[in-house]
Amino acid sequence: MIKLPTTRPGFLLLLLAVVLAVSTAAYWLARDVPELNSSSGIDALTNVDSAALQHRINSKLFGEAITAPPGIGAEIHSTTDTLAMDKKLAGLTKNVTTQQLPSANALAVFYKLNKQRYRNPSIFWLEVISFTTAKHGGRVFERAEQELDTEQPPVADLRDQHSAISTIELGNIYGQRFVDSLMEIEQAPLESSIESSVKSRIESTSLPCWYGPISSSLGAHLVCIKRVTWGDYPPLEEVENQLINDWRFSVTQDAFN
Repeated sequence: MIKLPTTRPGFLLLLLAVVLAVSTAAYWLARDVPELNSSSGIDALTNVDSAALQHRINSKLFGEAITAPPGIGAEIHSTTDTLAMDKKLAGLTKNVTTQQLPSANALAVFYKLNKQRYRNPSIFWLEVISFTTAKHGGRVFERAEQELDTEQPPVADLRDQHSAISTIELGNIYGQRFVDSLMEIEQAPLESSIESSVKSRIESTSLPCWYGPISSSLGAHLVCIKRVTWGDYPPLEEVENQLINDWRFSVTQDAFN
């Protein structure tokens, strides 16, 4: 007869511990499987599937108009627009700074027509009374005309005396439009009778010496010119480079108009 091995208590305890450990592991694995599956599903929705879903929604709502090749967007369009503008400006600059040169006759005619622009500064002794836009608004020019028509010494907001002041300084104070208007006095043909009339106006300190109104960035002005030393005209050769640049700019402006 074969004898069965005697079962020891220690062996039974060990076997029971192993069975309990395997059972516990199996239980936790069974619980984790759904969570892993659920997590995988969420990841799928938020990655590949969600992107595809968003594309389908966009297509349904907006059609294919919003579908653009990769890399084309607001930033790319902005860069493209900037490059296009740079090319256009480069073309315009090339036109303005063209190597085209005026003929000697064309340059002489241009200088004659715009001679006042290139003359050396003139010196004025004059009195200026000013009507400011800040006070009179849109009626400032009308207000100056009314004061001139009173046949009385004009009264205005400001009164300034200038002695031996250059046209450059006058331009800094009142602006270039003011200076251009003053220079128009000399632009008239100085025939003997006209020259005498202008001279008498300049030398007079009575009401007839008042000239205007002259507009500026400040408002409107009446001037009484006491004395003028006119600046001379430089030879064409001295201002030739500036003349050529201005001629080119003038030609370009005419082409745009």
